[in-house]
Amino acid sequence: MLGLQIKIISENQNIETIVFYRSLFGIIFIVLLSLLLRKKLSRFLVTKNLKIHFLRAIFGMSAMYFGYKALTLITLSQASTIGFTKVFFTTLIATYFFKERISVWNIILILAGFSGVYMICLPSDIIDKAGLCMSLFSALCVSGGIISISYLSKRDDTLIIIFFHSIISCIGFLIIFVDDINFKLENNFLDITLITLTALLGQFFNAESYKFAQTNQVIIMSYTRIFFSTILGFWVFDEEINPLTILGILIIIVTSYFVKTTIKKI
Repeated sequence: MLGLQIKIISENQNIETIVFYRSLFGIIFIVLLSLLLRKKLSRFLVTKNLKIHFLRAIFGMSAMYFGYKALTLITLSQASTIGFTKVFFTTLIATYFFKERISVWNIILILAGFSGVYMICLPSDIIDKAGLCMSLFSALCVSGGIISISYLSKRDDTLIIIFFHSIISCIGFLIIFVDDINFKLENNFLDITLITLTALLGQFFNAESYKFAQTNQVIIMSYTRIFFSTILGFWVFDEEINPLTILGILIIIVTSYFVKTTIKKI
């Protein structure tokens, strides 16, 4: 849904403006939510993991900017599919740092799932090389963000993680893109508000998921995002779905289903 919203609004608004207001509105939403839940705002400023929050924000800012930018150059399905190169980065890093075990069965499922990814997004179908590079770099940054969230989610409240990410990103984007940001949002205020809500919901449930399952297991389950992106791209933008794409989607659905049945809580 977020990718769909970005592609639509980017037709009349630059990415620099979108990423800045997405972070700014994120802060506002978290503050309003804390007031609604009658929680003290000061709790969001207290953490023993400030360095990790900064590292998480750097990864998040890079992933957000280059990921959003790639959506303006390649299809929704291609962007989501290329993004799943993060599986390899994250699996290797998580295995090394967190000593997480990967069963032979899960390795087979990962490889089978990636074969489905490859079928959906064959290299010959990608026209814009810049979009490809941006999407790949975004995937690498997402991998760093996933590892950071996995660490933070076991030490800080989810809202604290999202708050620090939003405020650091907002300041960072303002400093970097101050000359490119459009400060008049009369025509896109509602659009960016909806983008922020979608992004925050994604962040919240993503962070929560790492509390209940191992990093590698969560990553494998997120394959289903490709299915939704492909369907939305076809429905809204008339993006082509060929027989290989359909086969790739089916492979991903099947492998995700069997992985789900093998997941055990920590």
